[in-house]
Amino acid sequence: MNTSSYATSADIPRQRWLRIIPPILIACIISYMDRVNIAFAMPGGMDKDLGITATMAGLAGGIFFLGYLFLQVPGGKIAVHGSGKKFIGWSLVAWAVISVLTGIVTNQYQLLALRFLLGVAEGGMLPVVLTMISNWFPDAERGRANAIVIMFVPIAGIITAPLSGWIITALDWRWLFIIEGLLSLVVLVLWALTVYDRPQEARWISEAEKKYLVETLAAEQRAIAGKTVVNASLGAVLSDRTMWQLIALNFFYQTRDLRLHPVAAHHPQRVDPHQHGPGRNACHSALRWRYRRDVPVLFSVRPYR
Repeated sequence: MNTSSYATSADIPRQRWLRIIPPILIACIISYMDRVNIAFAMPGGMDKDLGITATMAGLAGGIFFLGYLFLQVPGGKIAVHGSGKKFIGWSLVAWAVISVLTGIVTNQYQLLALRFLLGVAEGGMLPVVLTMISNWFPDAERGRANAIVIMFVPIAGIITAPLSGWIITALDWRWLFIIEGLLSLVVLVLWALTVYDRPQEARWISEAEKKYLVETLAAEQRAIAGKTVVNASLGAVLSDRTMWQLIALNFFYQTRDLRLHPVAAHHPQRVDPHQHGPGRNACHSALRWRYRRDVPVLFSVRPYR
């Protein structure tokens, strides 16, 4: 059986779409939830209890991204040469521990340390999951699969805002970190039972789908191997004009997006918490994601070729 054996897209086995994409999407949602819940905790009493000023709150948001830099490249390499499943599994454990510890901090300096460590723990997530997707989805499907996974940002925004507001209203900001941290352990069980690094390792996959993926992905690798690849030094990469144009483009895109990022903008604090309450503020914050939710999929959904 080869890729030409499937006359139409309906003939291509699809079990991987239900077994791989949902757990990856859920894990990404959990990572985003642990990342942004501080934006809801601050107006929910965290700033008063810990004596956090606006400057310190901004530093707590920014220091996360400093830690985020550390495992970007190593995470991708681990996924390629090792096990992305194990990397994300241990990351889920780290997210749970750090989030729970954040719920019991007693001063702002402990908070800064934990935010930095959370950034380190989350830094390798996206390179790893995108590498895992490339192990499961041929080129004709990869764009769609990536777009669905990237939807974790708006979906997480829609879920996290009302959930965080409800927890703070019903309990307090400390329980927000503890409960949402424990959710990482729940997702860890799902991750361990469903996700595999490669089709050859999966127990649930049919022989037809496994053969289709192995043969198709191997053919793509052979096509790549037939092309000349030049290993460039770091100096050559940094001197490339196109590289700097891409960096500039991404920089301006990201700085624009920071206006929409709950951590950077502290969106829930824009509405007076004493006037509306944290629950209503969080729902107001969630509404802004409604208009961004479906855009990636709308542009990615297309017939298989």
